Amino acid sequence: MDSPQPHKTNTAFEYFLYAAIIAETGLAALIYKVILHSGELMRLRVYFAIFYFAFLAWTIAQLNLLHRDRNSSVADSTPVPTDMAPADTRPMLGLTGPQLAIVVVVFATAVVTFSWALRLLR
Repeated sequence: MDSPQPHKTNTAFEYFLYAAIIAETGLAALIYKVILHSGELMRLRVYFAIFYFAFLAWTIAQLNLLHRDRNSSVADSTPVPTDMAPADTRPMLGLTGPQLAIVVVVFATAVVTFSWALRLLR
């Protein structure tokens, strides 16, 4: 039986990744709105965009690995009858329904929050 410590470490790392996505998106919005409107830093916008999307891709890849490891450890620990084939539970973008709902809610919340914050900075 696995010890609970790796699960807690993975959970903490998962929460860190979610928080990093939100913080990075807020920082990108702030950089775009405040810093990049000056003429000297305008040429750096491509580098900021590359860094943003690279970091976003890395965090999503890490989250995908964590979820895949968690699902494989759960599947290994629960016996499945040989006469029953597992159902396809990941219909859209490799996500289950609840996972897709969470992604949509977090994205919508981030868009609304950062739009409101940027409106206050004007």
